[in-house]
Amino acid sequence: MTYDLKREEEVKEYVENLGIEYRFGCYKEKKPEVCHLLGDYLEAIKKDFSKAAAVFKTNCDDYNYGKSCLKYGNYALLGKGREKSDTQEALKYFEKGCELNDPTACLHAGVILTATGPAVTVQRDVPKGYNYLKKSCDQNDAMACHYLAGMYLTGVPKNPTEYNPHNPEKNKNLDYLIKPDPIQAFGFAKKGCENGNIFACANIGIIGGSGFDDPDLFENPIPRDVDTPFGKPSDVLLEGSIKGVSCVLLARHGRKHQYQPSDVNYRANIWALKQIGCTHILATTATGSLVENYRPGDLVILDDFIDRTWGRKCTFFDGTSGGPRGVCHLPMRPAFCERARGALVTAANEAGLRCHERGTAVTIQGPRFSSRAESLMHRQWGAHVVNMTTVPEVVLAKEAGLSYAAVALVTDYDCWRDNEQSVSVSEVLEMFARNIKKAIQVIVEAVVLLAAEDDLTYLDSHTDLVSSAVMLKD
Repeated sequence: MTYDLKREEEVKEYVENLGIEYRFGCYKEKKPEVCHLLGDYLEAIKKDFSKAAAVFKTNCDDYNYGKSCLKYGNYALLGKGREKSDTQEALKYFEKGCELNDPTACLHAGVILTATGPAVTVQRDVPKGYNYLKKSCDQNDAMACHYLAGMYLTGVPKNPTEYNPHNPEKNKNLDYLIKPDPIQAFGFAKKGCENGNIFACANIGIIGGSGFDDPDLFENPIPRDVDTPFGKPSDVLLEGSIKGVSCVLLARHGRKHQYQPSDVNYRANIWALKQIGCTHILATTATGSLVENYRPGDLVILDDFIDRTWGRKCTFFDGTSGGPRGVCHLPMRPAFCERARGALVTAANEAGLRCHERGTAVTIQGPRFSSRAESLMHRQWGAHVVNMTTVPEVVLAKEAGLSYAAVALVTDYDCWRDNEQSVSVSEVLEMFARNIKKAIQVIVEAVVLLAAEDDLTYLDSHTDLVSSAVMLKD
């Protein structure tokens, strides 16, 4: 019989007949998949949660149907179709569902067994919970992979009350059930991202602006509003992917270029990227050349800096509530991550672009350009380019334990050359717009190169350097 689903009475008849078919398939033919459909029917159509719960429970107990075990576990956990919730019974059915290879049941069992806090009523069993989560992730459950990444990112202390997120030095001495391991965290996050969890996708941050708003470049961008202990970043973060690699884009000056260099909240920008899970940052910057051979249109992979800024917040370790404690005397040699720089250099060379593999940037306060005397002085100091944003961005990224590198686009010759006109905004913008595609091409290929690396031990060295540089006083 065919039904005209535009007619209300025929829709009602169809739905009633559907219920009859499910009951027959479940109770007479004893088909577990049909019993599960009957439970869904009672839940979604009839809104009879008590009967639905009974069907799911029986289908799990008698027919070992994993999806029904998960469903009844959820009912027990939420107190749905019953007088009150029962986490212990929920765990029992999640565990059975996991044994029957339902990945979501494994996820729920793992979360319950590893959870902490005053509302937790089940005995914590991290090793057992970890095994459930690992089984779920192995079956490509994206949330389980993301959860495991978080466990390895911070570590799982034996006594959670001893863990202090603002005291990394003391945390190193805790007794851990699962020790912090950024390499493992990265691996699980990458798998979580590949399976569709956007919050696991934030690995490589990009700080730039113009040019990265090309919809064909940055795939499936999702805006994310983030707050930090240091205030709001320059703009919303855009989470998406580049050539299948998870990335996060942040416009340094805001998407409307509303912040001048000295007003950018560099601390909030770097903290926000770290907060959502970035391990790397690749940045673009416009620069003026201080060397004849560094021509407008050239790219420079920066390897050092000279700081001529003042008044900018240049450390996270200043007692801000929610920030890290202590005083950080951070070594700045090398100033940039050599592995990330190497990826930029390789990408530029493979693209056949005119690129200088090293360059020292003088970062001036701005927003004005240099005087000629200043420009000549910067040349005498041995600098190659001049800009307004590298400091404190590179310092904060290093202090956050991130892999940071920057590709500079030469836009002008500053004003040091004889008969050279003073640099102008229109000149800078014209050259930047004409050549930004070069910098973008290099960033894109460097993203792919970094994502393909298997040996991520260099990330440990970044975090270890910060830990060793912090002085704490109780």
